[in-house]
Amino acid sequence: MPNRRIDELPSCDEGIMIIYLREVWIGFLSILVSMGVTLRHLFSHAITVQYPYEIRRFPLRSLNRHVLTVNLTTNKLKCTACDACAKICPTRCITIIGAGKGKERHPVEFVIDHNLCMYCNLCVEACPFDAITMWTGKFEIGAFNRMGLVFDQTALHADKFYPSPETPELVEVAPATK
Repeated sequence: MPNRRIDELPSCDEGIMIIYLREVWIGFLSILVSMGVTLRHLFSHAITVQYPYEIRRFPLRSLNRHVLTVNLTTNKLKCTACDACAKICPTRCITIIGAGKGKERHPVEFVIDHNLCMYCNLCVEACPFDAITMWTGKFEIGAFNRMGLVFDQTALHADKFYPSPETPELVEVAPATK
């Protein structure tokens, strides 16, 4: 306010009124901007899926329920009960009891508590034998009590091929030639 005299300055009431009107104008502009966003989305295509009747397709690498993979030729579990997945799990939701020595080692008890699991995928990444995967597409995990979310070895046993980080797709083995 250069070159103004003290008696020409606005009084306190006029200054407060100017600040008030500026705040009202800024509020009005913000309402207009938000209404513009609302109108833009009002006329866009809806992406709602009617769930029980339509199931949304998830990407391949979406993390779902755990499955213990099997060797497709022998139909035996790939898991050797090395305990790598249980050791790296931050929530300690995996319990493994193994039996046997060397190549004959196998899990006697394998339990995953989905009440504790945070689906971080560390167990899948840590497994040196590609024995556990979460790329199953089984995302409907619900139960009426907590014990319904504790899966043992029989519930985790794979019945078909499931992709994993090391084997993202099934490769057919060529028959042996004589």
